Amino acid sequence: MSESLQSLRGLINPTPRQEDFFRATDKHKFTLYGGAKGGGKSYILRWGLVRQLLKWAKQGHRGVRSAIFCEDYPTLKDRQITKINTEFPRWLGTLGDSQIDGLSFRLKKEYGGGIIALRNLDDPSKYASSEFAAAAVDEITKNPREIFDQLRSIIRWPGIEDTKFIAGTNPGEIGHLWVKKLWIDRDIGTEDPNRDQVAFVKSLPTDNPHNAKSYLEELQKLPEKLRKAYWDGNWDVFEGQYFTEWDKNQHIVEPFTIPPTWRRYCSYDHGRTKPATCLWSAVDYDGNVWVYREYYPIGKDVDEIALEINRLSANEVYEWNAADPAIFANTGMVDKFGGQTIAETFARYGIIWLPASNRRVDGWMLMHQYLRWAEDQKPKLRFFKNCVNAIRTIPTLIHDEFHPEDLDSDGEDHCADALRYFLVTLHENKSDKPLSGVEAKLQKLKDKTSIQSSLNSFYYGE
Repeated sequence: MSESLQSLRGLINPTPRQEDFFRATDKHKFTLYGGAKGGGKSYILRWGLVRQLLKWAKQGHRGVRSAIFCEDYPTLKDRQITKINTEFPRWLGTLGDSQIDGLSFRLKKEYGGGIIALRNLDDPSKYASSEFAAAAVDEITKNPREIFDQLRSIIRWPGIEDTKFIAGTNPGEIGHLWVKKLWIDRDIGTEDPNRDQVAFVKSLPTDNPHNAKSYLEELQKLPEKLRKAYWDGNWDVFEGQYFTEWDKNQHIVEPFTIPPTWRRYCSYDHGRTKPATCLWSAVDYDGNVWVYREYYPIGKDVDEIALEINRLSANEVYEWNAADPAIFANTGMVDKFGGQTIAETFARYGIIWLPASNRRVDGWMLMHQYLRWAEDQKPKLRFFKNCVNAIRTIPTLIHDEFHPEDLDSDGEDHCADALRYFLVTLHENKSDKPLSGVEAKLQKLKDKTSIQSSLNSFYYGE
């Protein structure tokens, strides 16, 4: 068996980066390879499974099943089946379609008799009762997180403790956010037993000596955002990205003490089954916006959210608070205070929201303006690095397929919505710069008296 592993090594002829991938898979359970075009992702996934089956055979595990998955059958045929048919030598095994194994490549008995099942993900539920010691997913960002969760549940094999999940992909597509969170940002729950079993091996087009010079030249000619994604493997920029201005080096800053003369604001997007979001922002003397705090509750009642917002807001004074206009609608339910709107419940805790305009596209255009930056100029919108959910979600939002001027609301857009409510209300109130001295005190008193009076009338009929 050691001879077969050595022969396989000569057959694969892995690049140095692919060698890094093999070392990572030996050490970790979940390994992602890629990040750019032309890194040899599909190639190394199929050979990585062969290598793993041979290793297990050497340990005495024979007839082990593994699988490689693509998003649909045409893609599976193009990226894997035809390649296996031409790349895998006849002495290694045979490609066939049997009633028991389905479409699979089976290693010969002298190499352990392991199987690589070739499957598509048009209906992953049909694999619920399957068992594989290893699974590979080609272009995993083309799939939602649910696919990953379903597949990881079927990775099990009697007697094998070091089961494997490997994948390859480029930035972008519908799974960009969750793949980036898991493998690139390594944002893994502290309670997850596999938190130390995740590895990412970045590959670039220049890492693959088999790429033609003409192919590399074409990649370099791509529009900037595509070039950053497909040439540089930049996970902060991808095709379909709505806020293409985002640059973590420009928009994320270390927290600092907000000067007392800067104006402060609070904005809120409501959600219960989905995350709610509260953002705290400050505006400096030049009209720059600094988002300095966030609260991102999931599954919390309004009472719980209100109490936490009050706790986080202790000893701070705000010009106004702006919120999702939907919270002013009659819910048909009565809270413990007798109110029938979410806004009324907040008001009982002393949190008075202004109903923000819900002009979505206008709000997004303002966000574009504030995010823009030039080589010689900082953007007008920046985030303290403790605002982890805003930083995580805003750059991953994509265009709506049918309304490209709007963003796709199926994405995790709660932080973006809260920020949009703030910016639209800020411009409507024209209070984009702080005042100082006696002028500031008088203006603040005037504004607060006016706003409080109108809101008291709205809520309480005063």
